[in-house]
Amino acid sequence: MSQQEQTSVYYSEYLQLKSILEAQFPESDKAGVEAHDEMLFIITHQAFELWFKQILFELESVINILSQESVKEHEIAMCVHRLKRMQSILSMSMEQFSILETMTALDFMDFRDLLHPASGFQSVQFRVLEMRLGLPSEKRMNRSFMSAMKDFDKNMVQIAEKKTTLFQAVQSWLEHTPFLETDDYLFWEEYKNAVSASFEKDRADILSHAILSEEERKSRSETVNQAEHAFTSLFDANTYQALIDNGERRLSHKATLAALFIQLYRDFPLLDRPNELLQAICGFDETLSIWRYRHASMTMRMIGARIGTGGSSGFNYLAHTALKQRVFGDITSLSGMLIPRRVIPILPESISKRLQFMFEHEK
Repeated sequence: MSQQEQTSVYYSEYLQLKSILEAQFPESDKAGVEAHDEMLFIITHQAFELWFKQILFELESVINILSQESVKEHEIAMCVHRLKRMQSILSMSMEQFSILETMTALDFMDFRDLLHPASGFQSVQFRVLEMRLGLPSEKRMNRSFMSAMKDFDKNMVQIAEKKTTLFQAVQSWLEHTPFLETDDYLFWEEYKNAVSASFEKDRADILSHAILSEEERKSRSETVNQAEHAFTSLFDANTYQALIDNGERRLSHKATLAALFIQLYRDFPLLDRPNELLQAICGFDETLSIWRYRHASMTMRMIGARIGTGGSSGFNYLAHTALKQRVFGDITSLSGMLIPRRVIPILPESISKRLQFMFEHEK
């Protein structure tokens, strides 16, 4: 046998097309019922599962990289690239809902009653994706749905629950951010002073505004006071810990400070990639929420207010989780804690130099 024959690869065998293309078994065929659109329903959901597999593959690599003791800059760039790929896949997969919606609600009724108790809630890959991202158990689907899973799927979920999540990896990475404190510089104190000065200016501007009525001045001043109060958790570790204990925040105090520092000083070369990473993480988190809502919208169109095949409340359940199940909301919400560039504390030269790339011309 020649070397070429030994290493030759055949297209359909490489892609396992025989297994894939022969993996559609409509329940309507088994029941002898005419339901033309069930084939579309099966293939669309199989495509979803293939894309979930790719997202999980990328996610695993990102978690592994960020879980290292030391993460190099080119590795951060790699994580950004893979997270953006994950987001692109998710965005593209939403177009499949449009394809699925070429099937009318009446078309769906032709075979829907044959699918009980199968449900998208039994998508073990989606459940694992939620876990690997770091969605806390109290925000995940009702655990009673585990009872509807086969043992091999339950085992996958149980294994995933024991692994490091993206949330944990990102938090640890942020907590190792340098530059926040030196012997002669405390970023926290400098930022606190800048924020206080910013709020004082806002109050002074409101009071000196000639057109505003007294009631409007009072209302706007109260808004400023509420915004300032939201900042207090950043300045006091005990206050922040109370928010964590109450379930209002999840990201640690130290990691939150680091994320804020990165976003404030993103224009420095060495913080550009870390900022990109944070934006990519939040971008995927947001896209997943949009995906959930798009799924809920399609469900409403197909079954209205009916109970889902898996026993859930259908649209109401899906729409609720779309808003509730954000993993990185703590990072996203930091945009409300930024201040104008012109009042951002100037970093000491000892730190600003370390945050820049220095290129010298050859002599």
